[in-house]
Amino acid sequence: MGFTDALHRGSQDHLLGRDRDLRHIFGALEGDAGGALLLSGQPGVGKSAVLDTVAAAAAGDGFRVLRAAGAEFEADVSYSVLNQLLLPLHGALARLSASDREAMSVALGFGAGPPPDRLVVCNAALALLRSQAHGTPLLLVVDDLPWVDRATAAVLGFLARRLPGSGIRFLAASRTGVDSFFDGGGLPSYELRGLDTDSAARLVDLRFPDLAHPVRRRLLDAAQGNPLALLELPGALRADQRRAQEVLPTVLPLGERLQSLFVSRVRSLPAATCTLLLLATLDGTGDLGVLSAAARATDGDADLRDLDPAEQDGLVRVDDSPRRLVFRHPLIMSAVVAAATSSARRAAHRALAQVLVDKPEQRAWHLGEATLQPDEEVALLLG
Repeated sequence: MGFTDALHRGSQDHLLGRDRDLRHIFGALEGDAGGALLLSGQPGVGKSAVLDTVAAAAAGDGFRVLRAAGAEFEADVSYSVLNQLLLPLHGALARLSASDREAMSVALGFGAGPPPDRLVVCNAALALLRSQAHGTPLLLVVDDLPWVDRATAAVLGFLARRLPGSGIRFLAASRTGVDSFFDGGGLPSYELRGLDTDSAARLVDLRFPDLAHPVRRRLLDAAQGNPLALLELPGALRADQRRAQEVLPTVLPLGERLQSLFVSRVRSLPAATCTLLLLATLDGTGDLGVLSAAARATDGDADLRDLDPAEQDGLVRVDDSPRRLVFRHPLIMSAVVAAATSSARRAAHRALAQVLVDKPEQRAWHLGEATLQPDEEVALLLG
């Protein structure tokens, strides 16, 4: 087994700043006994890229790599991910016992018959994989565990706990804090975090060497080491903004891929929760008193209890001292703004302007953002 050798052969060069993470992952999968590791991390942190690197290292080391990924549109199709994973072994089904062969054929959609008992499918899948691991080690790689269908998740959980001694490795990735049908209890896990400060800066400098220094600093602060954000945020800015010839917006715009990762999480929340998150984003202080008062000033009936779904989803937290709302990542604030309509943003600005009467500068700015047409009163306040 030579995952560690693969690391030294240069596989880490493709992933800037991931040497330590790869050493841990390779080390967890090292040896001939087999085993499992669950990889977690925030959206955009690079889980899929790490899976690609480990899979390439294993293939270069003589492993047979079987891969699959959960997909939202197939999450209700039983054994759809198991079909992806085991399809390359279709020709080996004939080597199974008659009962195992029948169960696997029906479960994977190759044969007709009543749905087999799930435990029978689990044992048949294990027998199939073990039959293929003699002489050729196997690595199972599964991405996007939250979208793996329930039936496959049960089989994968069964397999992952029975790999020691089989020579088979299992590596799967999931977003931190997102529920799935897969039960990872008791299995070793590793959280992939954002890049360290030096690696993040080096990545930005390599890809965007012409960024003006204050813009570069602002993007590094906003990305907080998230590789996808580091690569996408500069592209979402106009050329004059990248050169610091135009003022950057208060909330940075997201690129297309970042929107697909973050905005969908915001849009899945209740409307009252989205209203509170928008007010908190546009206020920018996290002051719960301001947030509560602004919520009462809106046309809806939102109150601070409506923050619960966002807290449960890991988007925000409430600090006790001082009592304030904190977004888990600055990109979530950008997603909140991107998910809101222009009329919702104006309404939030109006509500904040009503509350911030003792802060004339902030009130004037909110009034300006809430106004579509030139307004003499607002002009005087801003002047």
